[in-house]
Amino acid sequence: MDRFGLDTVLALLVAVWFVVAGLVTLFSRGPAAGRRAVSADPGWLRTLRRVRGGLEVLGGLAVAAGAAISVLGLRLGFPGRAVGLALAALALWAGAESARPPVRWVRLVLAAVGFGLAVFYAGFRG
Repeated sequence: MDRFGLDTVLALLVAVWFVVAGLVTLFSRGPAAGRRAVSADPGWLRTLRRVRGGLEVLGGLAVAAGAAISVLGLRLGFPGRAVGLALAALALWAGAESARPPVRWVRLVLAAVGFGLAVFYAGFRG
């Protein structure tokens, strides 16, 4: 238990954050696309969102694997900084989507929190 430091707790927090965010993105239905829909997003944009969600889930799982490697004391190389920066880029992407009209403030704040967590994690792993 003495191996659980601040870096491990941060890694687990980042892992849970991005797995949950990715699953929400993957399984969100989005706005209605029927006859009366005001602005239905094109199919390619919905596909890119789902790809982003899948990448967030994979990134979160990679961070969890890195935390496990660190706790177990294994001598395996793990690109923690690269994974953290990739997750930060995904959070920026989510923030950019939330900032376009109509602005979705809650999603924008959640993307900013995810970005901060990912950058902080990348700093710890660097």
